[in-house]
Amino acid sequence: MATNENLPPNVIKQLAKELKNLDEIPPEGVKVVVNEDDLSTIFADIEGPAGTPYENGTFRMKLALSKDFPNSPPKGYFLTRIFHPNIATNGEICVNTLKRDWNPSLGLRHVLVVCDILLFM
Repeated sequence: MATNENLPPNVIKQLAKELKNLDEIPPEGVKVVVNEDDLSTIFADIEGPAGTPYENGTFRMKLALSKDFPNSPPKGYFLTRIFHPNIATNGEICVNTLKRDWNPSLGLRHVLVVCDILLFM
């Protein structure tokens, strides 16, 4: 199990800033759940969008951050079982934002918004 000691101070500082911003102004339909003892794992509950097969559902996702965040993207997983072409059977989220199109300036908000939009597709 990872703990905050496994993350460099600059990563913890960056995360604290991003998480504070997400708490103050959360993306619509997204609730971030933070375990302050382990900032390397961020959970979020995403409301299923109206007018989609996911309407009225709540989908839990997990972002696993590396020691190199934000230089390397988080690994994203839906913990709630979901059938979607961009979600592997193990729940891994397969979108370019979390792979080849990652840019350190994107941040957690962008990842959460992309995962929320993913449910519209």
